[in-house]
Amino acid sequence: MRLLKVFIIVGCIISCAELSSLRAETLSTVVRGSDFSFYLTEAESGDSEGMRRVAVCYQTGSGVEKDLRKAWEWYGKSAAAGNTEAQYDIGTLYRDGIGTARNYKEAAYWFRKAASNGHPKAMVNIARQFAEGQGVLQDNRIAAENYWRAAERGEDEGAYQYASMLRDGIGVAADLPRALKYFRQAAAHDYKDSSIQVRNLESKGVKTK
Repeated sequence: MRLLKVFIIVGCIISCAELSSLRAETLSTVVRGSDFSFYLTEAESGDSEGMRRVAVCYQTGSGVEKDLRKAWEWYGKSAAAGNTEAQYDIGTLYRDGIGTARNYKEAAYWFRKAASNGHPKAMVNIARQFAEGQGVLQDNRIAAENYWRAAERGEDEGAYQYASMLRDGIGVAADLPRALKYFRQAAAHDYKDSSIQVRNLESKGVKTK
């Protein structure tokens, strides 16, 4: 039923405003418009990544005329074939209301699906939805778990948010040494005010275990 909904959306009317609001985070793999014909050949032969790249080209107008109807169609085919990146992409489209009405419940479904397949950014997004209660029942424990999973895969936002929850004892038992560890991880890439958080904890005599 979920994939059926994706294909139904292909019939939606897409506005120019929606096209201009596309977010770069849905396009995490470099896709070249000049290679569109190659991607299409791969997609038509059943390659799920080829399908996803065709979708990206249609979404952005790279090498082909912009067409979100076709983008949704190819994202759906790619996700159905098990492509984790496409599953994440569909989540972002539902979250941002691109080519469809914004739907946090559907976004959560696709983020959880991609997260269960190891997608770090999907983990961050589903964690955020559980923290804020968007499309799901608010649950800080699940939020903390997913931020941690993302942090362990190198996501700076995951590290920062998990550190904050460890510091404040939200969704997880308070643990300042572990909070310091994850703030340092985020600080290594200058994420937000993580360096300040590190100094604050160190000034209080906190040390990592």
